[in-house]
Amino acid sequence: MPVENLIKNSSYKYKWMGAWLGASVVVLLSACASAPGEKFAGIAPLNDKYGDVYLYKTKDSAGTGRESGEFEVTLNGKNVGTLYNTSFLHLRIPPGRYDLQVYPPHHARDGYQQIDVEAGKITFYRYQFFPDHLNKNVSRYHSIIQSRAANQAALELKGLTSATD
Repeated sequence: MPVENLIKNSSYKYKWMGAWLGASVVVLLSACASAPGEKFAGIAPLNDKYGDVYLYKTKDSAGTGRESGEFEVTLNGKNVGTLYNTSFLHLRIPPGRYDLQVYPPHHARDGYQQIDVEAGKITFYRYQFFPDHLNKNVSRYHSIIQSRAANQAALELKGLTSATD
């Protein structure tokens, strides 16, 4: 093979590798998405016509990297925000019964919880995302939304960042 063809072929190989490396960096950075808002500064003053819901995600201990990313949050099927690792959403909504759902960015079960919101009251929910260790299938993940007591939530919310600007 002539030297000119070797140079041409190796140049092509390096361009392909550069494109692959660039795409990999973009994927890695998107997996490390972080919340855009301020650090938690305390519970917002109540409004007697609406109920407040705090949904938050602490750092999960799965250690696989899949627990990071953007988690879409819906109420009754309508998008109300995005939850990130170590972040919280504060939702002020009319009283009523709602289907709260969190959609993980990876192949996993969605987190679901039916919630009741009362005017002038606050409820707290912690979202968790973790691998299925019971079935020894680390490619399958579960997620849950758990109701939390106010005193426990206050401790867990410290250091988290608002998922909204």
